Amino acid sequence: MATKASIKVKRVIRETPDAITLELEQHQIIARYQPGQFLNFFLEIDGKEVVRQYSFSSTALLNETPGVTIKKVDGGLASNYLIDHTKSGDSVMVSAPGGRFTTTFGKDRNVLMIAGGSGITPLFSILKSILSKESGSKVTLLYANKDYESIIFRNELESLQRQYGRLHVTHFLSVQDTAIDTHLDIKYRRINQSDLQKQLANTASHPEVFLCGPDSLMNFSSESLTTFGITPESIRTEAFTGYGETSTNDNRQRQSEINIQNLDGKLISFLADQNKPILQSALEAGIRLPHSCKEAMCGTCKIRLTSGKINMKANYALPDDELDDGYVLLCSGFPESDILDMMYG
Repeated sequence: MATKASIKVKRVIRETPDAITLELEQHQIIARYQPGQFLNFFLEIDGKEVVRQYSFSSTALLNETPGVTIKKVDGGLASNYLIDHTKSGDSVMVSAPGGRFTTTFGKDRNVLMIAGGSGITPLFSILKSILSKESGSKVTLLYANKDYESIIFRNELESLQRQYGRLHVTHFLSVQDTAIDTHLDIKYRRINQSDLQKQLANTASHPEVFLCGPDSLMNFSSESLTTFGITPESIRTEAFTGYGETSTNDNRQRQSEINIQNLDGKLISFLADQNKPILQSALEAGIRLPHSCKEAMCGTCKIRLTSGKINMKANYALPDDELDDGYVLLCSGFPESDILDMMYG
């Protein structure tokens, strides 16, 4: 299991009616987080452990107090619990920062960011870092929300635009149709292809693209941008929600034999339902394998597959070189062979 630490909440900031930022006290376990990364929160709700990921909206590159921003989700167990119950002085259990949705800093560039709702959180961390560390970089942010009151970091983004003439923000409000008396750049509709095409036409070179928001927004944006000539390698995306523990809709009751060479040299064997992630089958059998988020995001459950076949439904944690070396995620991996051999390390 990932190393955990209990950290005190220094301050709770109300960002919008349904979003807060938890500022955390400094702690060695989170001292070296990168802009765009997230924290795993380990919560006990109604006697059960619930693990969720929330992104940093702060950046350590500016010596800011560590902060994660959380927005209520309809029916969301953890987000509603944290927003309704957390107060200054409380302690939260977290593990070390994770995630690959970040970038290196220092080289001037054109950046296009597209955010939806609380998808602004990691982008806010990254854009502040780019603007402060790269004196020639230009950042354009297209930010989609339902209405004016739901715009997270509205005042902060406006302040950054005044501070840096190299940042331009356009807000898109999909539900609100009554214009607001403001000097902000607001469109009272959804983002469309013309908006993306216009942004590309206004830049001397193709931008680096960062996307974070609901799947529908990210898929639309990614597909549109590639149509306009942006290479997939230039587009970085962050999952708005994780994969989650689930099963397929297949009614077959087939099982696979799983053999795992543990770090201590012992062999772990169990049967796994082919309609479930392997980690889920192991936990239901009382076998506690290393894991954390269960949402294909943190990489704690990674293991090397030495024989057999796995269908990994989602991967937000493993880089290409680890995939090439045969690593898979047990939390999103469904067994497809009768026998699978794996090993840690």
